[in-house]
Amino acid sequence: MTIEHVVVLMLENRSFDHMLGFFPSGGKPFEGLTGEEANFADPLGQTGFKAQVTADAPYVPDIDPGPDHYVSNVQMQLFGHAGAWPGDPVAQHNNGFLYDYAQITHDFASAAKVMRCHGPDHLPALTALAQEFALCDHWFASVPGPTWPNRFFAHAATSGGHTDNVVRLYEMRTIYENLTDAGVSWHVYFHDFPQSVALAHQWPFVPLHYKLAEEFFEDCADGSLPSYSFIEPRYFNEGALRANDQHPIHGVAHGDALIADVYKALRGGPKWESTLLVVVTDEHGGLYDHVLPPPTVNPDGLVSPQFDFTRLGVRVPAVVASPWIAKGTISSTVYDHTTIPATLRDLFHLAASLTERDKHANTLLPLLTQGTPRTDTPPDLPRPAADVMLVAAAVQPDTRPLSRFQNSLITLAHSVAAAAPAMLPAPFATGAVATEREGAMFAKIAIGALRRL
Repeated sequence: MTIEHVVVLMLENRSFDHMLGFFPSGGKPFEGLTGEEANFADPLGQTGFKAQVTADAPYVPDIDPGPDHYVSNVQMQLFGHAGAWPGDPVAQHNNGFLYDYAQITHDFASAAKVMRCHGPDHLPALTALAQEFALCDHWFASVPGPTWPNRFFAHAATSGGHTDNVVRLYEMRTIYENLTDAGVSWHVYFHDFPQSVALAHQWPFVPLHYKLAEEFFEDCADGSLPSYSFIEPRYFNEGALRANDQHPIHGVAHGDALIADVYKALRGGPKWESTLLVVVTDEHGGLYDHVLPPPTVNPDGLVSPQFDFTRLGVRVPAVVASPWIAKGTISSTVYDHTTIPATLRDLFHLAASLTERDKHANTLLPLLTQGTPRTDTPPDLPRPAADVMLVAAAVQPDTRPLSRFQNSLITLAHSVAAAAPAMLPAPFATGAVATEREGAMFAKIAIGALRRL
């Protein structure tokens, strides 16, 4: 086995059951749905309005509005009540998704959408990738909370004790520093704005190590991929450019097409035989999953008022692909996002772990069971139909107001812009934006200025 390149594509806000609960495994057992799973209006009494899982999730358009998924929401979704986080064993769990979403929709019939899951026909690329390589059915978010802390765990094996999407000084050491110290090459590829620059130690790396997404495809084609590539999706709709992050309400079709594009570029490039591709989602986005997240270790002794970091977040979809992985592999090993830096540590012989979390995390290297690289891997993956892509684009106008997540990125972009205010043309120097299109334009100019410093 010779792996020289690891590529991670991290998408947004979907649970395992929502995306792969009805995965066609060909008879191989995996932790999927039976179709009998349900939530009730009264999560503790299991009475009242009943919402059962189905394979007909809203597709185009997507579920709207998106469910909440801050720590207090996830506690309700997992245990049906507030208060102290319970320790194991927990007899009753994953029973409050319907109730929590009903606090947004204000009726249980509308809230039932949170229980609806996608069938394989909605996700042709992700489904085919999982069938061809390794489906990880016990990959959990690192934190039972929103995007930022979970992405931080992928980069730094900790969120610094924070559980929200708030711009502050995040000075945790990152895997990129460990790679740099060891002389291992890396790039972060991004579409419109990289959330990873919320980490203070990333700023000096931006001019040389941050590249546009189109450069990833060029690097695949000419064989110049670095040892580690982290791909950030497009977070904003802008004109003909459609968000492909899969964050509700952006839908899943454009993200599935991105999966197909990334795989095809790697498969057709000269480095395929030495590549490991990980496609994973950062957190569950408040969407139903039936598996209780297991206990884990606190990474660094830091805690927040809401959470002590001793339980993983909700399960998320994850597929690992390489010609060194047997077709149709089902891995039920427990992973979380610190599996990524742990795998890089072992693969590239890095000096140390970042925290106690990645120190104890399972790595992906045991999935590489083939004695020689497979020659039967498909040249490309099926994509969502053209008419689906057209409808998905049409129902995502870039005039929509910014979501809370997008607003957090714009606040971060303000911090980036402050580093180079003279380089921002009016009216973007003020950063007064209200729509997705305006947000995309401001964010791109801000990160562009930092890249040129």
